[in-house]
Amino acid sequence: MASGTKIRSLSRLLDASSAPLWVIGPKGTLIYLSAAVARWLGIDVDVLLDRHCVAGTSISDDPLDFVAASLSPPPGFNERGTASLRVQPPPIDGRKVTPLDVRFVRAGTASDSMTFAIGGQFDDAVADTGGATEVLQAVELRKKLDAWRAHHADIATIATAGVSSQARRMRTKLSVAASTRTHLAFFGPDGSGSLSIAMRVHQQSAPDEPLVRVEGPLMDPELLDATLMTTINQLSESKTTRVTVLVNELDDMPIEAQHRLSELLTTFAPRLRLIGLCTEQPRLLCEPLGESNDDDTISLEPESTIGLHPKLIDVLSTLSVVIDSLASRVEDIPVLATAALDTRRASGDGNAERFGRAALDALIVYPWPGNFEELESSVRHAIAAAPRESIGLEHLPLAIRSFRPGHADATQRPANISLDESVRRYEHKIISEVLEASDNNRAEAARRLGISRARLLRKIDEMNQ
Repeated sequence: MASGTKIRSLSRLLDASSAPLWVIGPKGTLIYLSAAVARWLGIDVDVLLDRHCVAGTSISDDPLDFVAASLSPPPGFNERGTASLRVQPPPIDGRKVTPLDVRFVRAGTASDSMTFAIGGQFDDAVADTGGATEVLQAVELRKKLDAWRAHHADIATIATAGVSSQARRMRTKLSVAASTRTHLAFFGPDGSGSLSIAMRVHQQSAPDEPLVRVEGPLMDPELLDATLMTTINQLSESKTTRVTVLVNELDDMPIEAQHRLSELLTTFAPRLRLIGLCTEQPRLLCEPLGESNDDDTISLEPESTIGLHPKLIDVLSTLSVVIDSLASRVEDIPVLATAALDTRRASGDGNAERFGRAALDALIVYPWPGNFEELESSVRHAIAAAPRESIGLEHLPLAIRSFRPGHADATQRPANISLDESVRRYEHKIISEVLEASDNNRAEAARRLGISRARLLRKIDEMNQ
């Protein structure tokens, strides 16, 4: 009883203090927040209890999880057990929270340790201990990520992070797209993450509107009508119904199906909205239709048309977002990799919280043919392989740690052998055999080859050149 009385007295003293104080339990969750924390954040801190407090990320889209994550200690803390950091929570209910200098102290062993955080003024910054350069670099990357999350939480997928001009331009367009309901086109290479970004934008711009997903390469006009039958009926029966159709690989959709889609958009305008995901941006998208030269004109002949139907280009010219390849955003790679690492750590995939300098150098040099999806897969591999808090070069996938830029010349020593030409000839031989077996039915040949009809047509055009 006496012990309980003393605990209550301590709790009253802490709540009466003007210094914000919170405690992170052994499982990485918030187990106590003082009354001063409530005054600082301007919310009832009971809603933060038992939420995960993991550096630089949150485990869900709940804004309160982002607030809880912002209260976590900096990278490298587990190695030292003490650190200071300026904590900047994200805006709460549209209100900016004043940053706070915080001292973190760990007490106990690894299995039962607790972290105490108290607001104040401290001079011992994170970087004044051993291994300062790497830790300081990790802290700076974390600050950039926190700023990105604070200002772009609604559309904060990994591909949108970064400091490059491409990243800033993309975020500007996404902010516009998320604030208005309009037709929208995404152009990005394979692995660009355009689907997840498009889903976020739809949730923000039309949160209560049904979303119908369509796989473009699989469609023909009849199948498209069957897929959208429920949607067409809803739009026909009610003049207030609104629906969004998201078409994946729109530029690989057969031209007849694209034409039918354009008819539906015209019939139910403006209640039927199109979000199209494409791989390459057509030159006609930003040019007046019907005024292009012969080289830029998209033919309407079913057997030769590749790309987007002109009427869909006209529709999608309202707003388009280009997602550049990862290889063209080299300066963003450290931030993007750290964002992916945060996500994997919050999911419990490992304990690593930063990249070593050699690992970051390898990530920057690697060409990333699989773009953002390959980056996320590589980070998942690395955090599982790293036993400590820092990911080293040896923890990265073999393709990354063994890549050597400029060594392609070594493959050119046998000057009488062209690998590309050999592959091209073999590919053309296979296509010719399948076409012959399919009685020159190109749709059937594409199905047997496991590729889209549009891709097969491109290969046939290459063969005829």
